[in-house]
Amino acid sequence: MIERPAPGTRTRIGPYRILGLLGTGGMGEVYLARPSGMPAGALVALKTVRLELDLDDGFRVRFRREIAAAAAVRSPRTAAFLGGDASSRTPWLATEYVPGPSLAEAVTRAGPLPEPVVRAMGAGLALALADMHAVRVLHRDLKPGNVLLGPDGPKVIDFGIAQAFDATQLTRTGVVVGSPGYISPEHVNGSAALVPASDVFCLGAVLAFAAAGRGPFDDSDMAAVIFRIARGDAELSGVPPLLREVISRCLDARPERRPGSRELAALLLPEGPSVPFPWTPGVREQQADYERAARECADSAPADPGPAPNAPPLPPGPPPVAFPLPEEAGTGGPRRAPQLVLAAVAVTVCLLLGYLLWPDPPAGGGGPGSGARSSGPGAGPSHAADTVGVRAVPRADGGRTGDFGKAATDQSVRPAGWKAWKSTVPGGTGDCSFAESALLCGGTKGLTALDAADGKRRWRVPKNAAEAVVAGFTKGTVYAFVGQALIGYRITDGAERWRTELPAGHTGSAAVQDGDTLFYVTAGSSPGTGRLAARRLTGDRGELWHKPYDGTRPVLVADDGRLVVVAGDTRIVDAATGTVKERLSANDFPCRDPVLRGRVLVCRASTGTGLAAMNDVNRPLEHRIIAGGIEVRGPVALTDDGTVVVSDDESLRAFSVAGDVPKWPTDRFADGGGAPSVAGDLVLAATGAGVGTYRRTDGEPENTTSYTGVPFPPKDPPQLLAIGDVVFLGFRDGTVVSGYVP
Repeated sequence: MIERPAPGTRTRIGPYRILGLLGTGGMGEVYLARPSGMPAGALVALKTVRLELDLDDGFRVRFRREIAAAAAVRSPRTAAFLGGDASSRTPWLATEYVPGPSLAEAVTRAGPLPEPVVRAMGAGLALALADMHAVRVLHRDLKPGNVLLGPDGPKVIDFGIAQAFDATQLTRTGVVVGSPGYISPEHVNGSAALVPASDVFCLGAVLAFAAAGRGPFDDSDMAAVIFRIARGDAELSGVPPLLREVISRCLDARPERRPGSRELAALLLPEGPSVPFPWTPGVREQQADYERAARECADSAPADPGPAPNAPPLPPGPPPVAFPLPEEAGTGGPRRAPQLVLAAVAVTVCLLLGYLLWPDPPAGGGGPGSGARSSGPGAGPSHAADTVGVRAVPRADGGRTGDFGKAATDQSVRPAGWKAWKSTVPGGTGDCSFAESALLCGGTKGLTALDAADGKRRWRVPKNAAEAVVAGFTKGTVYAFVGQALIGYRITDGAERWRTELPAGHTGSAAVQDGDTLFYVTAGSSPGTGRLAARRLTGDRGELWHKPYDGTRPVLVADDGRLVVVAGDTRIVDAATGTVKERLSANDFPCRDPVLRGRVLVCRASTGTGLAAMNDVNRPLEHRIIAGGIEVRGPVALTDDGTVVVSDDESLRAFSVAGDVPKWPTDRFADGGGAPSVAGDLVLAATGAGVGTYRRTDGEPENTTSYTGVPFPPKDPPQLLAIGDVVFLGFRDGTVVSGYVP
């Protein structure tokens, strides 16, 4: 519900002292905090941005507008604004901490709310909209995740995409604001078409969700969702009849026919609000859980040494700005023809299918429109992305580049409902791969599938606990060497879907996948009797070719139709036929831990210092040693711009492959640890019990996080996977741990 700050993370932001983490995401973080130097000070929800972000002027303008919107709205029905600074080195925004779940979480955990509670909640939310519109602010993203169920009533949070009526539009062209399923027909036409009645439409959808347990436009087909919204075609069968009449008016496709926010409050609750608020016992229990968690977090925090030197004073909230209440049901201009609205549906569907949905903010405070996500009960993306086809394998890819790409820090591919976890793989060796929201881990006791969201075991095969080695993937299937066979298992339940027997006496030794082709080596019963083969993993899954292979303990790398096999010597292989085009001895090309990216091959030199490199594997005799004198430890990472990152246990260093030019100063990595990896704009390196992050551009340290449950000290550095802004660490003793990217 509330995570304690990890060792090495920041402890102060602005005039506030951090007590715990409420939620985090690709851009934003929300902390539980209190004013520094005030041990009994009121708890606040402190929104800020992730340390690694490049805060350009446009980002600060958006953050400043969010602060201005939150400051302008002074309502007992929104999380109270306490202060903010968009110009600070670390921008921040503080609001009151609301001890309660979001509406989304409450309904998910306890089911739909009774009609009297929905009416009372709806009236409060309608008055919150009236307070916003009175100061000429549109919320634009009212949804179940942006409504907190506080002890005294509902409160609206998250002004991350709110906008003044007459503000200049900062939204990127072609991006639809809001959350599909809870947007209005005017959202379909673009943010410039939004009016106060648009917020009323969104509120109607929220109330339908509260009463029925599902959204009025829920559909597995996004095109159908947008089409139905454009027509106001809501499914309200689960809503009580009298309440349905009121919600139907809110969901009218024509904004001028929707009730104004104050009129809506009167329709929902003619007798006015009651005290105390009529929450159900289930909601009260959840509120008590949040209040208890916050109190325990605050009570267990280390003693506060007082305000940091030169810390700014706690800022007072700016005075409210008064504007006349606008015509709430007006459209702000001529009404668009119905055919134009429907024509926009097709465009909007295309935009939304590629749009990273705004995630629900964490319960307990003003959630970040920048993407913070709760780690509490029911947490996770409200609309999880389809992760079919999103994979991560040891060292990132078939070329073993260590570069996990932008998906490594992209929240949209994080498994739905993910939270930090620890698990154990029986007979595990630390080698796990990610596919379709599962971790597939080989080991001496079979192939084990863990749910990547919580670490729970899905299945393990075979029952006789034979040794298993993950070989490759296609949609819905993982392929593994088990005993003397190559077997395809269904990822969801471990059912066997396909198998082929290996040659008599052979076992799988090494494999690499390039597209739909699997290259692999099988070891025979006696030295020098192995086989190098290629097989399609689609269609008939037939063998393409095989050749004798006499090496031992090979490492295969493949990229874009190129194949290299290293086992003492280095063989450049024609991927189409299996013919060895060039074979270099270890004396000629001292290669260990090869990395292949396009035509570039880089290896840790087996002589002990430096890197062996080829700029073009098609010209293998043109090779050289770079980074001479550096005692490289473990595999290296190779980025798309030709930068190779290495570790020598005491520092991280980066070189240009093409020119053997040092790109970073040394002594960036004082804790020692595993092989470097690349995740978007960050370099990651395991550091004992956790992971350190460094800027890819210049190697400057960014952050270090320790994870609970890791074996300490580990016998060997862990195998690291990065996907969805979280990491998975696999250890040689079978321990697997997952946590946020620092």
